[in-house]
Amino acid sequence: MTLQELDQLKHEILSERFTGQDEKCYRVTVGMGTCGIKAGAARILEELKNTAAANDGIMVAPAGCLGLCSFEPIIEIRSAGGQVYTYGSMTPEKVRKIAAEHILGGRPVEEWIIATREV
Repeated sequence: MTLQELDQLKHEILSERFTGQDEKCYRVTVGMGTCGIKAGAARILEELKNTAAANDGIMVAPAGCLGLCSFEPIIEIRSAGGQVYTYGSMTPEKVRKIAAEHILGGRPVEEWIIATREV
């Protein structure tokens, strides 16, 4: 399989995850590699699960290493529109602000974003 074919497959799979969803649907991934867990990712995951339980359109999932150990705990927020925002050095307090402003309010919290991309 070529790199182009793999990229196309990735786009198809990601599109299927959000089929039928509107722009208010978010998939939030928490880096749960060894360094993330040591840095407190379990508390971050729990905080986000609580937010998801209280609000429709939010999917929260643990992931392995996200590759940026010095920024752990890390979360990635992916919208149905394909925007991905990576936030680093998360605390429960920061996550509550991100949930209120970005996930529920649609306004990314620029001060803690360490990367953005489109998929």
